[in-house]
Parts: sequence; C-alpha cells; structure tokens
Amino acid sequence: MGAQRPKGALLGVDLGGTQVKAALFSHLGEREAVARAASPSRESAEAILGAVLAAARELGEPPAGVGVGVAGVLDLREGRVVQSPNLPPLSGFPLRERLRSALGGVPVQMMNDANAAALGEFHAGAGQACRSMVLLTLGTGIGGGVVLDGKIWEGAAGAAGEVGHMCVQADGPECSCGGRGCLEACVSGWALVRDAKAAARDPASAIASLPELTAERLAGLALAGDAGARALWENAGRMLGIGVANLMNLLNPECIVLAGGLARAGDLLLAPARRAWEHQAFERARASCQVRLASLGEWAGVRGAIQPFLP
Repeated sequence: MGAQRPKGALLGVDLGGTQVKAALFSHLGEREAVARAASPSRESAEAILGAVLAAARELGEPPAGVGVGVAGVLDLREGRVVQSPNLPPLSGFPLRERLRSALGGVPVQMMNDANAAALGEFHAGAGQACRSMVLLTLGTGIGGGVVLDGKIWEGAAGAAGEVGHMCVQADGPECSCGGRGCLEACVSGWALVRDAKAAARDPASAIASLPELTAERLAGLALAGDAGARALWENAGRMLGIGVANLMNLLNPECIVLAGGLARAGDLLLAPARRAWEHQAFERARASCQVRLASLGEWAGVRGAIQPFLP
C-alpha cells in the first residue's frame, strides 16, 4: 500500500457508529495497550475527531504512525470520508489531513472498517498462512472484505467487498440498500428481529413471550427447543450457506472467515449454513476452502488498520 514504515509505536483506530476503539502497537504489530469510548456519531465531525484524539492521548505514547478504519465509503486518494451512514457528520470531512495535523504531522492511513477487519484476521488471526481470504462480519448488518494474494481487493471504484448485498434469494425481503433478497436482508441481526416480530404475532408462539427481541434471546429460545425460534435460525443459516457457496464458486478463496455476534450462535446458524454450501458450491471450490471462525474478536479492525505500516 506504499505507506511509510515508522519504527516507533503505531496507533490503530476502529471508528464506528457505536464505539471508538483504539490500540497502541509496537512497530512489529504487537498490541500493547487498548482504549475505547462511546462514539459521538451524531454530534459533529469535530466531536468525532476529538474522540479519536482523546483515545490517542489515553494511550500515552505519541504514535509514529496512525491507521484508521472508518465505517463508510472513503476517497482514499484525498483522505476524505465520502459517505458514512453510521457517522453522518463525517460525510465530506478531510479526516486524514485533520488527524495528521492534530498529531504533529505523523503519517496517517485510512481504510474502510470492514477491509481493516479483513486485513487484521488475514495477517494476525484466522486467515494466517492463507494467500486468499474473504471475511464476513455477521452482526446487526453484514459487511466483509476480500483479500487476494495478501492485498485488499478494492475494485474499480473502491466499492468491492460488499458481501452483505449479494442476492441470495430472488424476490426476497427488502434490504436497507433498496434491493431485495440481499444476504443482509436474510441473515443479519435486524433481519432476524424482523422475522421474529412476524412470528410473534402468533400468540401461541414462545417468541411472543420474550421481553425483548434480540438475536441472543432468540438463540436461547432455540437452544431450549422452541421450534419457531429454531426455524428462524434454520432459514438464516440456509441463506448464509448460499452466500458462502457463491463466494466459493466466484473467488475460490483458501479461507472464508466468519466474524461478528451472530457467529456466536454456533451450530444454530452454522449447521444449516454448512448443509447449504456443501450442496450449492462446486466440489473443487468447496474442498479447497476452509470456513473458520474469526479469532481477533472486536480488535480485528484496529489491528488491520495499522497493516500498511508493517513489513
């Protein structure tokens, strides 16, 4: 990626709509200290910048380089946030230059947060020893990143890796992007809650008795044997498996890594997913690809953000 390789401490930042997470790393990529704070995502661009600077100050040692993963569409040439639904005040904001200036002129690298998480898992997590990997982040929404021959595949306009918006069900449920049948519209946390609300209209359903509809509560109900809750996870898993098979057939990666809160549902989600991808993917593509759970947890993006500075 052409970044300078400073010899001092490196600051990694994951700038999301809910939290600002930061960590200090050695020049070899070893994590030494962490900090986190609530993200002032709806206040102002200056407030968001201030939260990043506060995290840097909390970690103490002045960084020799800074890597930032940002939720949104970025203009990497200009170091500017083009659009960020989760951080709307940053739209149009020259984040890289403002950070560089505020931190005394240190080099600053920016990347999309999902790409940062993919690089983190590829170099320091579940994707180590692979040459190609696809990351799927299964949470409230679904994001992802594609690493080919050790490099993020960004596409012609920097828009590659939107795995949550590949179609897995023609004429399926409407997605937040305006399309229908997207992976996110069938598998994500918000999709599970939407389907659970529909099931809860049946007063005989145990789902109707839940005090709050969340993926975690639905998992608990399914594990307790409720057929309605299990059916929700079965459908979500099947759609996930179709998405995984699509990635296997299209890219033939060595590894597909599943991250995010929904992955913690284990076999409720993964068993039907496995049945679907084993049925749907070409045998040769399936046999040469391992599906693994992510290993860096919430710090994958922070680790990946500093990767441009590492040897």
